[in-house]
Amino acid sequence: MGLASVTTGLSAAGAEPVSMRPQSYDKTSRDGWHLNIRIDNEVVNSVPNLANANDSREGFVTASATATAVGGSSPITDSIFIVGYQLGCQSDVSAGLQYGGTAGVAPQGSVGFDGATPSASAGGTGGLAGFVQTVLQPGVIVDLPLSNMSLSSGGVAMLDIDNIHIKADACGGDVTVRSYAYLRVSTDAAHTQFAVYGDPIKI
Repeated sequence: MGLASVTTGLSAAGAEPVSMRPQSYDKTSRDGWHLNIRIDNEVVNSVPNLANANDSREGFVTASATATAVGGSSPITDSIFIVGYQLGCQSDVSAGLQYGGTAGVAPQGSVGFDGATPSASAGGTGGLAGFVQTVLQPGVIVDLPLSNMSLSSGGVAMLDIDNIHIKADACGGDVTVRSYAYLRVSTDAAHTQFAVYGDPIKI
């Protein structure tokens, strides 16, 4: 939270890769759109920190997220589908957190804090590496979006993240991550947004 097991609890850092339980959420908007979001094939692989630092955690994440929209009395005028991870550190992360991937189009985002309010942005960039970096205060949880897209003209969006590297530096306690998928759909008549979450797991 090995590859063939399903776990709903928390696992110790440095364990075998863990296959997470699939998640699904169905919702009908007020103007009749039947919406579904899913997280499938999620694997979290917590590995020993490459730098052998006592206050760093490292892992790799894989997941597939799918959104569908059918029916509805009004055309969809705007939509956004996001897959990412929520991250929490038990103690202060004074040196920040970095999330990244290698090869192809890599996820990119940023998280900042204005007073007690966290903010985040998501995007994609070409090249060899992307990253998300933030500074956490004790007990703060942040959303780290890794990939996003709009629904297609057929009402489908599919996002895959495969073996994306995640690490947390300068964390004095446990680091726990939780996947999420978020969908927002707008029509002339209604605005609907909802999310589904994976099970939390320590890295």
